[in-house]
Amino acid sequence: MSAHTWGSLDDASARALMEEALAAATGEGVTFADVRLVEAEEERLYTDLRGELDERREHNAGLGVRVLRNGIWGFASAPVDGAGSAAAVARRAVAVAGASTGTAPVRLAPREPTSGTWSVPVDVDPFEVPAGERHDLLQRIVTAASAPGLVRSVTAGLNAKRQHKHYADSEGSRQSQHLVESGAMLLAVAADERGAQRRSFPNSFHGNTAAAGWEYVLGLGLEDEATRVGEEAVALLGAPQAPGGTADVVIGPAQLALQIHESVGHALELDRILGDETNYAGRSWVQPEDIGTLRYGSPAMTIAADPTMPGTRGSFAFDDEGTPASRHLLVEDGILRDVLSSRDAVARHGGGAGSGSDWPGAARADGWAWLPVCFATNVYLEPGEGSLDELLDRMGDGYYADDNRTWSIDDRRMAFQFGTEAAWEVKNGKRGRLLRGFSYGGLTPQFWGSLEAVAGPEEFKAYGMPCGKGEPKQWGFLGHGASPSLFRGLSTGVAR
Repeated sequence: MSAHTWGSLDDASARALMEEALAAATGEGVTFADVRLVEAEEERLYTDLRGELDERREHNAGLGVRVLRNGIWGFASAPVDGAGSAAAVARRAVAVAGASTGTAPVRLAPREPTSGTWSVPVDVDPFEVPAGERHDLLQRIVTAASAPGLVRSVTAGLNAKRQHKHYADSEGSRQSQHLVESGAMLLAVAADERGAQRRSFPNSFHGNTAAAGWEYVLGLGLEDEATRVGEEAVALLGAPQAPGGTADVVIGPAQLALQIHESVGHALELDRILGDETNYAGRSWVQPEDIGTLRYGSPAMTIAADPTMPGTRGSFAFDDEGTPASRHLLVEDGILRDVLSSRDAVARHGGGAGSGSDWPGAARADGWAWLPVCFATNVYLEPGEGSLDELLDRMGDGYYADDNRTWSIDDRRMAFQFGTEAAWEVKNGKRGRLLRGFSYGGLTPQFWGSLEAVAGPEEFKAYGMPCGKGEPKQWGFLGHGASPSLFRGLSTGVAR
């Protein structure tokens, strides 16, 4: 499928508008300018036990211009609405920079200009799937999940998004990216006089979304999984409460994806390390001088940032300030090697790891109306070896837990507690009783220091997740993944 067959702007028209804006982004003191033109279309469809459909479709196209004038950023944006609008946006950005003040001049890390075009490979365009087919699938999912009598609520949903993203700057970079996402979610809640319990699929955190077409949704096996989800929600009503104490735990990939996001991804954003997010979303326990030497976890912990990995919500060829995507190890054998960054933050940090002409480009913006900020890309725990069964056998006695239910972490990304939807008691390496109310907590370096082993690539799962950051707040969409992993001596029962 071609990713260029929809929308109001073809690539040539987009390039003309960006050149118009760059030509107007001039004046005394202007040393750099970049232009992003984004056209996006999004569709969300939900249904529930009542059979009511909630369908929403949105479309927007606009231009954002950023200029560096006398060391101060200026930014302006507007919808694309005809000839002359691009130049007007650029002139407004120059004026904003001229009217602004700053305590230190912004510098940009050196970078060679890069041009190219990239598209997400798609077999079936999710926007071309007939409405009846989508509606029927959701209804079958709801019917399957609600079969057990104590299931009181079921919500099933589908989502799709496609974007044309174009970038140009005064240094000579010219880039176009054509992105497509598809996803689905299911949530079942069972209730009786004992309380309420929930189960989700394919992830409790807004389902799962991949850089792919409708073929991804079909491959999830939603109808079959819906039967299991409903049955487990009911089973949890009568399941024993997970005990507290200290225990060995194998944590599943869905829960680990959120753990990575909260205790690694956010903690390794360079803008947060440098203090930019202090007044809104906090800082990081990591200090600038730690980059390259800090022991973040055990030797079993290797974390990569790799937007070039296909199929994830954090996949791209260029970030939103034109830095080419590349694979970087953030943590290698437990040692902090690099951080997620934007171009100006790299220059501010200076020297050592995470600086120079090659860095994990992670400047992302929630469309054309926003300035890029540092968001995680596709950040994941590198697989080890062996199957889940082999990992449980290695653990011996303990618990297997997955699918997030509650989470909390402090503003330094240090102290945290998480609760999971479900857990299973493990005896002699075999899964036994289903347990409710499982939770665990700890401190980030001690937690990752207790990691003993990670299952192999055959057990690896990737998850696409939303994330809010910045002031005013904007949404970033990113990827995290992991194989089930064994942690020794965790504190459990901390979130009761």
